[in-house]
Amino acid sequence: MKKLEAILKGCSFIDKLFSLREKEIRRKLEAAKDECKEAEINWQISYEQAMQKLGEKDVDYEKVINDMVTAKEGIMSAQATLKVIEEIEKDLDENVELTGEDKK
Repeated sequence: MKKLEAILKGCSFIDKLFSLREKEIRRKLEAAKDECKEAEINWQISYEQAMQKLGEKDVDYEKVINDMVTAKEGIMSAQATLKVIEEIEKDLDENVELTGEDKK
């Protein structure tokens, strides 16, 4: 049995609700991954735009470089968060063995 199933089975509600709650959790995890991917794309666009400004005349290089640092940190943060969400999914998909008391 998957860990997420085991966690939800421990709650006292009918089986139909168990299935719905599991789907809801999976949807929320997918939504979180989608948000991370969208954030990463937006930060990549910001980074590329900042790089383009380096070629302009009379540019404030310090500001542009700070913008690039911020964008690169955003990219790295989105990637790290995505990895964490994937690890959470793996944890919830682990097979677990229920003891007699847990098998309600």
